[in-house]
Amino acid sequence: MLKRFHFLVLTSLASSCPLASAQTLFNPSLGEYSWSTTVRQLGMSNIHGRGILGQGVIVGLLDTGLNINNPEFLNNPRVLAGYNATDGSSDITDNNGHGTHVAGIVGAAGNGSGMYGVAPGATLLPIKVFSGNTAPSSAVTAGLDYAIAHGARVINLSLGATSPTGDTGLQHVAATNNTVVVIAAGNDSALSPSWPARYAKESWANGTLLAVGAVDSSKTLIPQSNRAGDLAAFYLVAPGSSIISSYGLGYAQMTGTSMAAPAVSGAAALLTGYWPYLRANQVAAILLNTADDLGAPGVDAVYGHGMLNVNRAIAPIGSFHYRTITGVHATISLSTPGVTSTQPTVSTPSAFSGVTTQVFDDYGRNYSSAEGAALSAHSVMTTESVLGRTDRLLDTSEKVLADGATLTRLKWDATPSRTVGAAINANSSGDAWNHGTAPSSSFVAYRTRDGRSFSAGDGGLSALTLGLIGSEWGARLGGLDAILSNPLSNFAPQHRFATAGLPMAEGWSSRVATLQSKRYNAASGQVTLMELTHVGARHALNISSGDLSEQGVLGGYSNAAMGLNQSTHTQGLTVSAAYLLTPQWALAGSWTQTQTAALQASGMLMSSTGIRATAFGVGLTHSDLVRPGDRWSITLNAPLSAQTGKLSYSVVSAVDETGAPQFDTRVVNLHPSAREWVTETRYALPLTSLGGILSTALSVRTHADNDAQAPLQWVLGARYTQSF
Repeated sequence: MLKRFHFLVLTSLASSCPLASAQTLFNPSLGEYSWSTTVRQLGMSNIHGRGILGQGVIVGLLDTGLNINNPEFLNNPRVLAGYNATDGSSDITDNNGHGTHVAGIVGAAGNGSGMYGVAPGATLLPIKVFSGNTAPSSAVTAGLDYAIAHGARVINLSLGATSPTGDTGLQHVAATNNTVVVIAAGNDSALSPSWPARYAKESWANGTLLAVGAVDSSKTLIPQSNRAGDLAAFYLVAPGSSIISSYGLGYAQMTGTSMAAPAVSGAAALLTGYWPYLRANQVAAILLNTADDLGAPGVDAVYGHGMLNVNRAIAPIGSFHYRTITGVHATISLSTPGVTSTQPTVSTPSAFSGVTTQVFDDYGRNYSSAEGAALSAHSVMTTESVLGRTDRLLDTSEKVLADGATLTRLKWDATPSRTVGAAINANSSGDAWNHGTAPSSSFVAYRTRDGRSFSAGDGGLSALTLGLIGSEWGARLGGLDAILSNPLSNFAPQHRFATAGLPMAEGWSSRVATLQSKRYNAASGQVTLMELTHVGARHALNISSGDLSEQGVLGGYSNAAMGLNQSTHTQGLTVSAAYLLTPQWALAGSWTQTQTAALQASGMLMSSTGIRATAFGVGLTHSDLVRPGDRWSITLNAPLSAQTGKLSYSVVSAVDETGAPQFDTRVVNLHPSAREWVTETRYALPLTSLGGILSTALSVRTHADNDAQAPLQWVLGARYTQSF
């Protein structure tokens, strides 16, 4: 014969507020939440707020019956007509109160009164198996059979006995692997659970049975709760001390493993309702493996797996598995540090916004993942990005050696310098300065009398030795580096570099260069450049051919699922020219086209076309405008923007009732909705007597990141920098 497992019943508690009508959204009152002891101790409000309520799951409650006139169950459509397994009737009158209390912990309604249960959206199937104070084994077996026949996916048994009983019905349930059976461990202060919880370790149980002990609000096992003992592998604990729940026509507090078991049953209903294709032993394993470790480290003989943690049980476990229609899988461990993902800079942040897929954890549970959203990063123009680009040519030192060669050096180090200034920044960052300490930068250039040249440096200063800025016209073109530098160099941030140049006939020279990024992140590249430069009396021309080897795609990078973590190659051609209008006025312009090879299929990426991008700019500069040695410039620049390029992704748009993925295709068009423009005017004045540089700049950025919806960004500021 089986008995109920509860320890104490206190006087009934009055309802805290009147009944409310049915709600489409789960929004219990504060008073109702305060009375929901189990929910509070499990910290579940966020789960319910997400709409995870156990909808559609039938929970069989084999107990003393149910008082259907209790405010939690009166006219509640989620309470099914019950069954009396002792006499075969429909009389489920609860003359004891125990069954009504258990039912409330599992699924009391969030109706604005009293309290609510762990799975307030679950459907309750009350099955009376007690006749007086005992439950015949035959009634338990009949009750189990009835529950299975009527679709129960979870069965709660807050009862127990000192000898083997109930195994016939439990074997029938376990054989289906469709229903989790949660059984109270017992209130005998024993070293192991009592029957029928002890059946959990049997091979025929197939991991579908769970034994539950009770802890108090401090997560300490209550004295009367049976311990895990030899059932530690199938045992966990839940709140079971002074639990408020429905009782009679009101509410009461009760203590015991009878109160802990329905907390686990409610959690099982939440999992089953959200992922109905899970097998029973999967649900049980998730609840065990996500429990908070208590007592001795690991699974122990007192607390088993530990304390029920519903939040962890709902969260993904192990790895995310990405599936495609071709059968290709990509797996990313959830313990892997996060990857900073960005879209290719030649595109727009909204390009990938439609790429959302269902991903699967180690138990095959699907989660919606907006993969494209992680790539939708907007950049902000900062005062550092504008004012930090002072005219570094004004701070170089040049020395003529004895053999007629020249040695040019520059060291730009933020540490041994003092910078003062003021700026107005209209960007969304809300920080007028929003800049950090600039990294140390330096370069040295050596040029022989016959025109041979060598240079090396770091900090991304290769632009000072390449192109027209690195030619004999460099001093005339100060302030125009934004349009005259090779755009491919931007994909090797803070690079170290080396160049070598040779003179050729009739004003022509050639140069080769290699740039290696100093940032060892995934989206860094290596650039190789070959240049031809012609300098005449009033004109200069540079033709630069470049090759970018990159782990990523034009500055874009993501995890393995999006296929942007692969090695790519980009070839580019840049043509720049300058014309000397007067000895002080110079006009310059540039045009660039790049071609990136089609990406290989990887992760969800099924196919790709090549990516063609263009950039161009024009600028005007004037030297000695106010004082000898100063420089004023104005530029209009259109950074690299994709003209062609498409990526096709296979995504899981949904799963069916078995959990099988349903596939769809998402095409990302890299051609942006608008073209970014940067208009900038600068003035730089060397203050020789003070050993410093005064720089002012106004920069305006429209359609930032090639986004037609992006707000206008602008920076106006002045900076004085003095080196020591």
